[in-house]
Amino acid sequence: MQTNEQHASRRKSAAAAAAAADMRPINANQTPRRPIRMPGAAPKAPKAPTPRAPPAASASASASASASARAAPDAGPWPAPSADLPDFSGAVEGMQNAAGKASKPPDAPPGPLPRDANGERSLLQSRAGIDADESCGAQEYALSSYLKLHPVLSLESTSYETLQLVSNLVEGTSIPTKELEIVPKPYDDGYLRPPNAEIGERPCNFGNRCICVWMARWRYGDDTDMAFIGTEFLLPSQSAEFKKSGKLPHTNGKCLVCSRYVTTYIYRCARADPTFKPSASIPLQAYGNSLGVEAGENVPTHSSVAIDSDGYRQEALLFVDEQWADTAAARGGMASLLWRPCVKFDTSHYTYVRDPNGLPRLLQRNVGAEDESSASHFCQPAGTAQRPPLPASTPTPPPNPPSST
Repeated sequence: MQTNEQHASRRKSAAAAAAAADMRPINANQTPRRPIRMPGAAPKAPKAPTPRAPPAASASASASASASARAAPDAGPWPAPSADLPDFSGAVEGMQNAAGKASKPPDAPPGPLPRDANGERSLLQSRAGIDADESCGAQEYALSSYLKLHPVLSLESTSYETLQLVSNLVEGTSIPTKELEIVPKPYDDGYLRPPNAEIGERPCNFGNRCICVWMARWRYGDDTDMAFIGTEFLLPSQSAEFKKSGKLPHTNGKCLVCSRYVTTYIYRCARADPTFKPSASIPLQAYGNSLGVEAGENVPTHSSVAIDSDGYRQEALLFVDEQWADTAAARGGMASLLWRPCVKFDTSHYTYVRDPNGLPRLLQRNVGAEDESSASHFCQPAGTAQRPPLPASTPTPPPNPPSST
């Protein structure tokens, strides 16, 4: 509820506006207009000058008014005008426009906010709005802000003419994408091993710089026998052609781990630099030794199955945020990352084991959507004794003794 001081300030502002309307600018050469008088109204008598109070008196009066307003913030209805408040009736009579209508300030401030039987304000708001959990991102926020600022113009945005113009722009503003082969997780597990030279498989084109070699050296030391060069990763269509005719791709490719590493590396370069060009060649080097050249438009090479029995978890996929969708790289050659799930590179997702022939290989852990949660999160603590298993049948409790009563 507005206080007495605020209501008196509004009346003073209205009176000052009416007085400013009768002022004549110093550079005006026209004859001032005569005030329009309502028909049947008595001529207005000249007002006597109002004596001005000294500054000290006015300051003390305003201080007492503010103190009384602070003392009773929840006062009742607005009282009748008293001698303490200035009379602006003459100023209200002068607030007449060309149409002959007078603008009168409100007699009382607006009423208080509605409250329930206990005197508390309503918990739910009466106006409609978008909550924080309903806002999906920057685009949703911009749309909700537009609807709040221009509620009438937003209706025009959904008209037939506007939607027709937007539909004509789809062909020029569409994001290009390319068709990728979908590879399930069991197929990936079959390529985390050394190449089989007896059937003609080729090793990773990174050679001794293969990630499978360096992960083993970082974990077990430089003289470990767990390091191996991964086999060349073939797409399902390429693998079917290789099994049918023995024909391999013209260019030697990377293994699955190195392919994921390069895809994650190029995506992070594009995410950190808004001016990244997918068509530009990126040299891949290690300690000055060239490992090849790669471009952003060549990634991703394939898509993976996500959140399915033979797919990957959401945590194992490459996270593509909404802000990256506004960059030129996301709307150009690397647009497939917006729509196709791709597995990211993370060294904690791989563990070294030996196959039945004694050769080292990699296993993926904690990335499959079908993995049990107990093996992923609730593992047995290290260094603690195992408890004996619980009995299959629970013992029957003894019957209660009969009461004496």
